[in-house]
Amino acid sequence: MFHIHVEFDDNEGAPRRDALRDFGFDESFLRDYLAEAELGDAPGRVVEVQRGRCTAVTRGRDGSLSEVEAVVSGRFLHEAESAAELPAVGDWVVLRPSEGGAAQLRSVLPRRSAFARRAAGVAEDRAEAQVLAANVDTAFIVAAAGRDWNPRRVERYVTLAYEAGVEPVLVVTKADLAEDAEGLAAEAAALSPGLASALVCAPEGRGLECLKAWLRPGKTVVLLGSSGAGKSTLLNALAGRELADTGSVRADDERGRHTTTHRELYRLDSGALVIDNPGLREVGIYAGEESLQAAFADIEALAAECRFRDCAHGSEPGCAVRAALESGELDKGRYSGWLKLGREIAHMNAQPGSAEQRARDARWKAINKSMRGYTKERRSIQGRAR
Repeated sequence: MFHIHVEFDDNEGAPRRDALRDFGFDESFLRDYLAEAELGDAPGRVVEVQRGRCTAVTRGRDGSLSEVEAVVSGRFLHEAESAAELPAVGDWVVLRPSEGGAAQLRSVLPRRSAFARRAAGVAEDRAEAQVLAANVDTAFIVAAAGRDWNPRRVERYVTLAYEAGVEPVLVVTKADLAEDAEGLAAEAAALSPGLASALVCAPEGRGLECLKAWLRPGKTVVLLGSSGAGKSTLLNALAGRELADTGSVRADDERGRHTTTHRELYRLDSGALVIDNPGLREVGIYAGEESLQAAFADIEALAAECRFRDCAHGSEPGCAVRAALESGELDKGRYSGWLKLGREIAHMNAQPGSAEQRARDARWKAINKSMRGYTKERRSIQGRAR
């Protein structure tokens, strides 16, 4: 379950400071909240979304923290232009508390970041986003060593992280399954220029110290990976106690059984905030060309050296990419992954309305700005605060 830690003054028994600060509620979010709040409202952060209902941590009249159940107001549902605008775990929201019943969730504050994928099960001619976590600082991309190791899947997550404006960190779990730990660590570090990575064995606590730099008080980390990658085991190891259920590993394919069923935000004793996610069977890409270029900066740099600007890296003379492939400087699998993701992104952006959708999303940093009357001055303040 969710754990709340509040410091109290020994003399007066009152909170020493705004306890929501421990969950990332800084001056920028406060300004956004005050711009929308009405008498009787309260700020809150969504810590769980399940079957249309939310759980949020909020501040009571006495300043203490509590968890409340909340339902999205009918007006908010009516005004939302897409499912991506509805509350997600990590969102800061405006709540209208209710005596003896569920609070009313009236609006979602502008997001600083949002990790999203292309919604699963959506027709090919539509590009809709599914927000997995909001207001995230770092994405721990959790991938298991052994037979489940998939560099191409990791590259997809890295691309989505850059699209979200979130720092990606590759956490390779189940290090005990690696036949060549040093070789695997080198391969992981080479998956994207500048990508931080760590090889860990969570049950034994090995490698966890490498992650402390991102697990700081008030900072939010999201755990992302396929089912059985070891996210829940990693979460429990970071917390030093069991927060999430874990499953046993099947001997036939080294994969754990699916355990996490919904997204939930936890606060660790260290003060860091961690969002656990169910395993993703499908990592639909929802990103732009700039994010692809950031994730594959090494290939983009090679392409810039080609003799012709429109080089297709086929039979054209002076192709630096093909030369790197032939010399072994560029891995063929990584090159194929770059091409595949590029085709997916081009196809997505070619769909009717996708350009307008992406312009409205604006990298998820605001929700319905025109409806909420945000001025250019306010957006400038928010940008400087970030």
